[in-house]
Amino acid sequence: MKRKQTTRSFVYMTIGLALLFFALPRVPQVTWSLDGAFTVTWLAFAMLIISSNLYYLIGVDKEKQDRKKQRNEWLERGLREFKRGYFSEAKREMRQKKQRRFMS
Repeated sequence: MKRKQTTRSFVYMTIGLALLFFALPRVPQVTWSLDGAFTVTWLAFAMLIISSNLYYLIGVDKEKQDRKKQRNEWLERGLREFKRGYFSEAKREMRQKKQRRFMS
């Protein structure tokens, strides 16, 4: 499944680049008119398509997920150690209080 998505992303990015290079000389000049607004909008959408597919191909999302997973594991491990240490100290204090009551 991963390979299929990677291939699809590569094909879409290639098509987007081809459209951009083919249409770039043919789009109207950027001016303060409706033609210029169309040109800017069309180029923005083309760059969005290309950059989103490139983002997937580079694997930035996978790296973020790995870092998030490592951070969560680290936090869970620290929380377990904290709970273990906190509750063992609390139990020890409770035992000492009980012993003091019995001794007096």
